[in-house]
Amino acid sequence: MQSSQKDFEADMKSDSEITILTNSVKSITGHWSDGDPFVDAVEIKDVLGWEIKPEGLCKDDACIPINHEQNIKHNERYNLRAVAHLTGHPTLSSQELKAITIGQPADLRSSALRDKIAPDFVLPDIEGVDRAFSDWAGKKRLLVAFSSW
Repeated sequence: MQSSQKDFEADMKSDSEITILTNSVKSITGHWSDGDPFVDAVEIKDVLGWEIKPEGLCKDDACIPINHEQNIKHNERYNLRAVAHLTGHPTLSSQELKAITIGQPADLRSSALRDKIAPDFVLPDIEGVDRAFSDWAGKKRLLVAFSSW
């Protein structure tokens, strides 16, 4: 049992595929350390829209300073969970499953509640064609969800 645990821990420190669930599903190469996924800087920009610069995390004209105590960088990679939290995204990660789910930013969620406007999302219809919720703006909509569990 102990050697199995050591193999698991060694595997997590080496490069592996990390599945990222956002509005879409993406698999990238990274590594795990202490239960957190670490990815290259270019992946941070691709997944979250924030760029790593000497000033910190930047998007358009806004920058969030990063200090060394935040444990964001490890072996030239960045802690995706910590960066997501700094930018207002909730996360749920599983080192065992090698996956992380990243939710919509807090300001988007709070504005949807305040303005009483449902956030836009895309789902396939019964024929497999992707349809956005906003496609039917101004019309009555019924969303039926089914789960086997």
